[in-house]
Amino acid sequence: MIQGSNFHLRHMRRDEVALYTELINAPESKGDFLSLELNLPGVIEKKYETEAYSKEARETFLIVDGHDSHRGKILGQIFHFKTVPYFNSREIGYALFSSDTRGKGLMTEAVTLLTEYLFRTMLINRLEIHMNTLNLASEKVAIRCGYRKEGIARGAVFSRGKHIDIAMYALLREEWEQLL
Repeated sequence: MIQGSNFHLRHMRRDEVALYTELINAPESKGDFLSLELNLPGVIEKKYETEAYSKEARETFLIVDGHDSHRGKILGQIFHFKTVPYFNSREIGYALFSSDTRGKGLMTEAVTLLTEYLFRTMLINRLEIHMNTLNLASEKVAIRCGYRKEGIARGAVFSRGKHIDIAMYALLREEWEQLL
């Protein structure tokens, strides 16, 4: 468990897979930018099983309200995964499930905590965050956490019926060390 100021990051428990599936499939959890694609329960169960044995491909943390790891409300998720096979890097993704939790600095703190965790526990040199170029809130999170814009991937992702441009941000280990 990774402790934040008024929340914590922890791995999902088996008994939470069904609730997690409902949360990520709820329309309000998608916001204005996440894909509207629905996740099959079997696919989520398989991802849970895979992550339970290895974090090499992907590791997901639930963002849980409060300090009690068993009773808190699930507010969102933050995860990291391997992207380009020959890069010594990981990409971070995240989402808050309810609009009333957005805009309060929670995700900036969660990204800061995950960034520190990854640089302290993995032999990687860079972390990346990618977002829809229109997602200004996500861009602000990346900037506040010290990530630098590296460019735009034009028409890189198909979402909500069209191809969209993706802003790419990254933070190198040496840049992170300078932030400490």
